[in-house]
Amino acid sequence: MRPSFPIRTWRARLWRGVAVTAAAALGCAGMTAMATAPAGAASTASPLKSARSGAADVTAQATGNRDVAIPATRYPSGTSARLVVEPASFAVAPGTSEVFAVSLPAAPARDVRVTVRRTRGNTGLTVGAGATLTFTRRNWKYPQPVTVTADSPGNGRTTFTATAAGYAPGSATADEYQTGALVSPAHVVNPFAGAKWYVNPNFKAEVATSVAGASGTLAARMNRVGNQPTGIWLDHIGAIYGGSDNSGRRSLEAQMQGALRHAARRPVLIPIVIYDLPNRDCAALASNGELTISNNGLRHYKQDYINPIAQILTSFSRTNIRVIAVIEPDSLPNLVTNLSDPKCAQANSSGAYVDGVRYALNKLHAIPNVYNYVDIAHSAWLGWPSNMNAAVSLYRSVTSGTTAGFQSVDGFISDTANYTPTTEPHMTATQNIGYQPVDSANFYQYDPYIDERSYDKAMYSKLVAAGFPSTIGLLIDTSRNGWGGPNRPTRPSTSKVVNTFVDQSKIDERPFRGDWCNQNDAGLGAFPRANPVPAFRHLYAYVWIKPPGESDGDYPTATHAHGDPHCNPSGTVSDGNGQSYPANSIPGHDVPAGHWFPAEFQMLVQNAYPPVP
Repeated sequence: MRPSFPIRTWRARLWRGVAVTAAAALGCAGMTAMATAPAGAASTASPLKSARSGAADVTAQATGNRDVAIPATRYPSGTSARLVVEPASFAVAPGTSEVFAVSLPAAPARDVRVTVRRTRGNTGLTVGAGATLTFTRRNWKYPQPVTVTADSPGNGRTTFTATAAGYAPGSATADEYQTGALVSPAHVVNPFAGAKWYVNPNFKAEVATSVAGASGTLAARMNRVGNQPTGIWLDHIGAIYGGSDNSGRRSLEAQMQGALRHAARRPVLIPIVIYDLPNRDCAALASNGELTISNNGLRHYKQDYINPIAQILTSFSRTNIRVIAVIEPDSLPNLVTNLSDPKCAQANSSGAYVDGVRYALNKLHAIPNVYNYVDIAHSAWLGWPSNMNAAVSLYRSVTSGTTAGFQSVDGFISDTANYTPTTEPHMTATQNIGYQPVDSANFYQYDPYIDERSYDKAMYSKLVAAGFPSTIGLLIDTSRNGWGGPNRPTRPSTSKVVNTFVDQSKIDERPFRGDWCNQNDAGLGAFPRANPVPAFRHLYAYVWIKPPGESDGDYPTATHAHGDPHCNPSGTVSDGNGQSYPANSIPGHDVPAGHWFPAEFQMLVQNAYPPVP
């Protein structure tokens, strides 16, 4: 690593012959200092270590002179001590506001005060909030928002610069633009009806890397998949702003601008995923998040995550865009079934999950063209009556505590990023095989809902009975639940033994319904479309919230400690009753959550059902 000292320029008058000693007094234990004394002076010095990065206060000392503390930070080779500002450029319409973010590149030795101001350009743009930001060793990694307000009509660019002692400045360029005629969109019952879909350019780019290595029919099918709408996952604060902190992906503002370009004549749907609660995915390891309850996570969630998202979406509230907001996958279901996990117990006892979800619903429901869909897990998680009833009670309690009550929720989504089939075409849960119902088979363990459509119908009825309006809609994530390919059964089994019948008849090829990570032999499900089942009119759409081809997670190995053992192809998953089953993850790969997984994408395309045209 190359040492770098981003320090203020300072001058001290030292008499000739005075020895100066510089030493790291606070912070990075791998940092000491090399002092340079005036000509002719005696000096003491120690070498600057290169073992680790971090921050320290370097103190200059000389007999008869006052000590001077200099903040210093060591950075990995190839980087500089510059304030991180994302996105580097953005647009803002007259009379609206937009948000960019500032963060530090490494942990500071002491609190850092950052000042943000307009340094040149269009004077109609000003800093509305966030002109002064404070970073500490506890919050330095979380980008903090700066609101830019367009307070007068006009056009032109403005540069905003963030400065702090000891750091090179960072800047962002705002471009004020004329939007043309604005609209006042009505909040409709079914936002999918009559709308077209926005295609995420980030997903198209990922698919293109796989297309480049394919040919013929496979390449053509991959291209077809790359033109389907997928969820935009805001899975950490940096994802809001895109750029280097989000693997080069687009910022939320840039995605909204892209959708706006297609919204001149018909409404455009853009699905986003709100996914950054403190202690997120409390019962999992591969997908747990950046915020923790013990480190003021709920405050950061509200102030640094939800508020900027709401600010950005508000600036597009008078457009023909319809934002589909999927609210915190797996969060509330964990409070139903996983309170034995310490992190889930803390999420429950602290009220962080409930308070966070309510805050998100309140902020987003206030924006007229945002539609909130709360995650309800899937049939293999909440299908048993005890789980379903407890879940409905929890959803009722959470929603009742919002400002708008039941009106703050437009609907619910099941099977988010999961693999449970939409339907099991060759059997029903109550069908008797050898005098035993299908749901008594080991695979279902008396869960009366063996697929998502039957589960969603039951959930709809129970939610409405609990007080939700009958206009709520259901969505199913079909991105990876098709289960096609050569092993897909084409007819029911003829066996009279219920376990054999189910194993030979089910299209779900998992050995255990609790298997969830990068499932082997899975395939794409039905393409996204509105109103897919006329007989179930409250099923508003099939959607692809999980971008097919992005990994569910990695697992710990000798080279890295992070991950979830359930993602290990050689691992096992317990059913909670003392039985263990293969994890069924794709063998030969270990890809972190959210990263592109080419082998998985190819498998999903080849095993798609219905087949990709």
